[in-house]
Amino acid sequence: MVRHAQAFNTPPPKREGPGELVVGLWGHPPSPSDKVTMIRQSSLTRLGVMINTAVNKRSSHPGNGDIQWCFSQVKGTLDDDVTEADIISCVEFNHDGDLLATGDKGGRVVIFQRDPISKNCIPRRGEYNVYSTFQSHEPEFDYLKSLEIEEKINKIRWLKRKNQAHFLLSTNDKTIKLWKVSERDKRVEGYNTKEENGQSRDPSCITALRVPIIKPMELMVEASPRRIFANAHTYHINS
Repeated sequence: MVRHAQAFNTPPPKREGPGELVVGLWGHPPSPSDKVTMIRQSSLTRLGVMINTAVNKRSSHPGNGDIQWCFSQVKGTLDDDVTEADIISCVEFNHDGDLLATGDKGGRVVIFQRDPISKNCIPRRGEYNVYSTFQSHEPEFDYLKSLEIEEKINKIRWLKRKNQAHFLLSTNDKTIKLWKVSERDKRVEGYNTKEENGQSRDPSCITALRVPIIKPMELMVEASPRRIFANAHTYHINS
């Protein structure tokens, strides 16, 4: 189950009861037709608070209260209990604000992408949809120190973009990882030495030279680890 939700900057949502929150699509008063879901405030408003804090730190006019973040959609079953691994532990915008990365106590990183259409909306809106999800860290055990290292993501940092791909750093208490996030919307067909399913062809069956061709495919977002920095320090990484 995915407890992450889409987030966008709208007026604060309306509360209807103790510990409950009604989330409207665009921040207007909810009606029976546009109620998206009822969610527990204690478990899912934490991300909104953390995003507000991150925005205020980078804003030229911190604390003006003009932008408020809330949820537009919750993925998963509302009946399930929120586990410790689902709790958000850190958030980070990239340099232009089009991507938002969140890390949780389960070692997962979820990247949200800003909807280009919402940039020009009046009143000011910015809807973020899920762009990519991947497992960044796993629980480890230090046998020399007899110490368990949890998978919780302590910090995420985006690197300045140099090409079409995005790069970010994620860390738990001990290990820093460099991730490459890239898009792929084309595939190669017509290999000479292997079939379309990847199996090698019988050399005796190859009677002519074929030039591979590139065909469009459904957009795929891939996250791959490029470097891992581990065991180079004594103390835990906190920020």
